Amino acid sequence: MSENTMIKKEMTKDTRRLADVVEVVADATSVGKTTTAHRVCHIYRDAGRPVTLVQIESGRRRAAETGAADQTIFIETEEFATAATRTGGLSGVLTQLWDVLVKLPETGGAVVVDWAGGTASHRLDVVAATAYDTTLASLGISGTSLVLATCAAESMHQASRYLKTLAQVAPVLRRSLVLSGRAGGFDFASGSEQAEGLARLKAVAGKIPVITIPHVAGRALEICADAGLDVATAMMTDIQPLGRRLGIDIFRAASCASELALWWKRSGVALIKALEVPDDGNPAA
Repeated sequence: MSENTMIKKEMTKDTRRLADVVEVVADATSVGKTTTAHRVCHIYRDAGRPVTLVQIESGRRRAAETGAADQTIFIETEEFATAATRTGGLSGVLTQLWDVLVKLPETGGAVVVDWAGGTASHRLDVVAATAYDTTLASLGISGTSLVLATCAAESMHQASRYLKTLAQVAPVLRRSLVLSGRAGGFDFASGSEQAEGLARLKAVAGKIPVITIPHVAGRALEICADAGLDVATAMMTDIQPLGRRLGIDIFRAASCASELALWWKRSGVALIKALEVPDDGNPAA
């Protein structure tokens, strides 16, 4: 049985309780946020829940919808410049997000928010101003934040700072640290700057879930992103059409498909651990 066939068979409904709102965040670009957000969307769809993807990104980088979610809402980061003229300030820019969130108890759906790199301060300001964690709880909505970091020392430092601030402004909000293999693995030489940075990051994370999204060799994820192709769609596409879509020969297309299938399985197992809602609702559980 091929890996693609096994992946298809695994796309069955999941009965585990998953968070209603998932925000994928980092204070930098090129850490794998959008790819992770799309993978999370598919986890909800596999579980039989309708999912809305809210993409907060510069209008200059707006891409075509990939079909990862049932509905996609695009909020341009340039709109934050108009915050002073809006009711609620920065939170007024996010009215489309709020409109979807308040309906979740009725719809039973889920929302995945893909925050653009460089918007960390805006997001934290909004979380504090709206008492985001307790407001969600008052609506009976469970939320979680996935804070991403790559193996780069600066990325790990940024994630540490982000986690510290998030714990202060939204102590009730569940959060997880996601070690993204986008720039390589986390097996550092003992005593290296990166090893020490990872140790400090894990110390800041404390008892919250820490998961690893595996590195994909051969640029399979990047070439799909460049082609505007969702990973799930790529895996479900026959090899010859996939090669044409990606602009590569059939042999490299087959290799990419195998790499994607392996990443899909491993990333799904890891992410579900971060998305599951604990019985006690403890953000540090």
